[in-house]
Amino acid sequence: MNNPFELTGRTILVTGASSGIGRQCCLAIAANGGTVVATGRSRERLSETLRSLPGDSHAGFPADLTRAEELDKLVQQMPQLDGIVHAAGVQKYLPLKFISGQALREMLLVNYEAPVLLTQSLLKHKALRSGASILFISSLAGLTAVCGNAIYSGTKAALMASARVMALELAPQRMRVNCIAPGMVRTPMAQQMATVVSAEQMAAHEKLYPLGFGRPEDVANVGVFLLSDASRWITGQTLIIDGGFSCQ
Repeated sequence: MNNPFELTGRTILVTGASSGIGRQCCLAIAANGGTVVATGRSRERLSETLRSLPGDSHAGFPADLTRAEELDKLVQQMPQLDGIVHAAGVQKYLPLKFISGQALREMLLVNYEAPVLLTQSLLKHKALRSGASILFISSLAGLTAVCGNAIYSGTKAALMASARVMALELAPQRMRVNCIAPGMVRTPMAQQMATVVSAEQMAAHEKLYPLGFGRPEDVANVGVFLLSDASRWITGQTLIIDGGFSCQ
């Protein structure tokens, strides 16, 4: 009996692969038989990710996807892909009165423009096979409100809205487009929050999560599901994984 969750014979591009959720997605994809094509800005950390993967068929391409020339070069080097995990992202807490045009543009460029333009370019260059699965790592912040999070929340909400449109446009090619919206996950990005709030505030926030804060593998395992044939009839959706936070 075939295992619908396995990724054997499939090649998946993962952005933001050098740390956090992106790195864990690489590990999960490889563990389930997939071949990883990893990209990230740090050559050293990207190499560390690749060394941690089983097998020798994986590849890494350092790139800053906010730079058009580097994005174009990355696309030119791509093999035929069966999926993408857009995990690269940045977060910065800014109360409304401190928002600047530069801060707005910088976060939009990384969190929204880069993944959308990368997807567009891969499609234009026919680097995605029919039946490919495109996955955006969005955030619960795109659905809920937290003070100081206006820009970040806006970029993540934009991803979810665009993914729904992409799902309709790409359905004739049997391509699927979905989002994962994680709550608080213990990643290097989440650690930034500890620099702007006290340990007591973080502990109080975690109590709002019935199952506590998540771990990168909680997101990566859902990613494997959405990349695999087990989710072949799911597209245009945002799957919330937040340890029960949003059910209250």
